[in-house]
Amino acid sequence: MAKHTRTRTTEQLKRLEKNRQTLEEALARARGEADEYTQTSGLTLVLERFATERGSCTPVPYDGYTGLERILAELAKTYEGGQVVVDGHLVGLRGILAIEGRDEPVEICASVGIGAQLSLSVGPAASITTLLDALAIFDRQFHLACVALGHDVDLVAQGYNPYVDSPSDIVAVPLSRYALLNAYLSRTGRYTRDALRCTAATRILLPMASSEEFAVTGYRVAAAIAPLLAFLTDNTLRMRGEEPVEAKRMIRTLVWDQVDSSRCGLAEGTFLKGFGFKAYERWLEGIRPIVFTSDDGLTFSTGSDTMGRLMEERDLSPAEALRTASMAFPHARWTGQLELACADALPPRLACGYAAFAKGLFASSDSIEAASKLLDLASIDEDSVAVAWHDLRELGWSARPYGRPIGQLADELANIAAARLEDRKERQLLDGLAQLWTVHMVPRDSLLHNWSKQRTPTREERAIELYGEGAVIPYDELGGEPPAGKTSVMRVIRQEPVQ
Repeated sequence: MAKHTRTRTTEQLKRLEKNRQTLEEALARARGEADEYTQTSGLTLVLERFATERGSCTPVPYDGYTGLERILAELAKTYEGGQVVVDGHLVGLRGILAIEGRDEPVEICASVGIGAQLSLSVGPAASITTLLDALAIFDRQFHLACVALGHDVDLVAQGYNPYVDSPSDIVAVPLSRYALLNAYLSRTGRYTRDALRCTAATRILLPMASSEEFAVTGYRVAAAIAPLLAFLTDNTLRMRGEEPVEAKRMIRTLVWDQVDSSRCGLAEGTFLKGFGFKAYERWLEGIRPIVFTSDDGLTFSTGSDTMGRLMEERDLSPAEALRTASMAFPHARWTGQLELACADALPPRLACGYAAFAKGLFASSDSIEAASKLLDLASIDEDSVAVAWHDLRELGWSARPYGRPIGQLADELANIAAARLEDRKERQLLDGLAQLWTVHMVPRDSLLHNWSKQRTPTREERAIELYGEGAVIPYDELGGEPPAGKTSVMRVIRQEPVQ
């Protein structure tokens, strides 16, 4: 039987072209006015973590008396006017922090993932140390909210929840958006429920250069080094309760890559001639967005319709277009900024070291060109990226992605980044992560080392591990002061809701 082509009306074609222009402009909206763009404009750090009862190591659910929703409600007393409510549930908080000793206030947004992961976005900010201070402030506020409710909760940063034996142990957060997402993706991949409920990442959002040429080069560099970054930030101890020593490398990205090949991994055409915002937008048109949320908060299923079909049927605002485009999950993506989504969840200090690395590496056209030359970007294609992913997972430090030893590539990329960082403290943050690479270690190796330890670290030892010397957090006294001689970075001068 002949296959009939679907006809489009003139009105649909006009709407499609209008929405294409809207989406292309939205994808490129954060490009700077000059090539030197991230030294003066801001970087945003998004850190996802698992809320876990400190004594029993039991995951904290979203619902119930001891649940995350109740903790957020207590924390909302600090973020008055910044509550985010969806489907009648408190699922987020927004506010602006003015940090003692820092000139720039920082926007902060906490939200809850489908598996009750707590996602914290801080920034944009020009200073990475400001982001670290903001993370420390929020963590202290979170702890004090838990203390007020009689809880003792840790925020665990790992790529896969180490205390979950099966994704069925996690009850999904009851939002219609999450229910639709889970129902659709559960039919497409083997590890969908693992990916949605049990994984956590560190994401970096960077402004892009004003020139589309350099924006494209930066995107290709990000896509090419995604397997390297996933390897170098591997912070997953185990999956589904397996013994840590038996766990594979880069578990989180392996899980996500098997969710839906059409939307995960590598954006189609990344290394082909003519790739740019228009080509990326055309790729997005073929993706099924699954859910659509309008500016007035209405959420509905798009079923089997593609993004292109949706764009024919209704006029989209820039925000609606970007929200829908965010349903594609490549390791490097354009969402109005350059977003790196290939790193596991990391402890705050290491997460900021990774942010410093990203800032330095994508700080200018000069640093992007240096990375491009190091990688021999012109010779890289989709197949060579796939080989890099495979070899790093199977061979580890013996792998030679793009023909170079991984250890050598890591050192040289870190040197490129460090040379572009003007602030000494940012270079120190980067060095704290790069020192691991120098001795052929990744953050997961520290997890393995500490796994056999029986003694629970003190709060001060834990604070130093997470934030560095001088940071004092989660103290037991609700309104207490730091111990004598200590300097706390967790004091808020003022706090205002986002306008």
